[in-house]
Amino acid sequence: MAKYFPCRLYLADINCLAYLLFSEMLIVLFHQKGTPWLAQAPIHFASIAAVLICLYFGCKYPQNKWLNFLRIFYPVAVLLFAWIELQSLFPLTGIKFSATTFIVRIDRLIFGVHPTIWFQQFYRPWLDELMSFFYCVYYLFIPLVSLTLYFRGKKEAARASFSLATLAYFSNFVLFFFIPVLGPDKVAMLQEMKQADYSGYFFSWLNRSIQAKAGVAGAAFPSSHIAGALIWVLMALKYERKLGYVLLPCLAGVCLSTVYLGYHHAVDPICGLLWGALCYWLGWKGLKARGESPNC
Repeated sequence: MAKYFPCRLYLADINCLAYLLFSEMLIVLFHQKGTPWLAQAPIHFASIAAVLICLYFGCKYPQNKWLNFLRIFYPVAVLLFAWIELQSLFPLTGIKFSATTFIVRIDRLIFGVHPTIWFQQFYRPWLDELMSFFYCVYYLFIPLVSLTLYFRGKKEAARASFSLATLAYFSNFVLFFFIPVLGPDKVAMLQEMKQADYSGYFFSWLNRSIQAKAGVAGAAFPSSHIAGALIWVLMALKYERKLGYVLLPCLAGVCLSTVYLGYHHAVDPICGLLWGALCYWLGWKGLKARGESPNC
């Protein structure tokens, strides 16, 4: 292998390739009859080839600053591709979202109410806008932490951040296929109980636009947003403490906003935090065992 592909695979690389191979297997072996899997499989295979090409040239020319940057940051493209692909993978594999009713009942059992419905009594334009801001600010976590680490000379910490984050995100994506859950905004019973819709201003409009284009039905439990956000906050606290202190209250706001705005059941962010913490712990063990722990 080393003769034909002389490239060290970091944990982030293994995570990306492992998930892409997992989803390729789903497409080829578990597609439903009549679905366009023959069109999806080559596209997916091309994504795997693109990652391998990126790794090859990044390793072959380590002194090239552009390839070095690409070598560390390419997981962002894989994450975006994998998230968008979930929209087609669920119907392609015939996922029925069978765990939704169970999660709705668990929410009611724990809290005594349906949290997303209960929050609607507090809907006010200013509060809706604040919650929408928190929901949207999550999308800045990845560039803020990774780019700050990279441009402050902590490149190995940036690489380690992607190793931990890809572990959290991709393992979470795999869970979606075993625990398929629709968000409250797509559950008919909860929509029938709906008392109001959130309003707001710019961030509310922005959030709705993002959800309309990038929301994935069935990717609710546990919340991958929260699992990933926790990783980025913990890495910021470890290597860029001031940035971590800024992001920490934002993380609390993101957790609250996912339920307040009706996109997640209350147990989704709770379990997302637990899943993120588990992946952070396991990820660091993996980094240390592989000799990838940053010296900065």
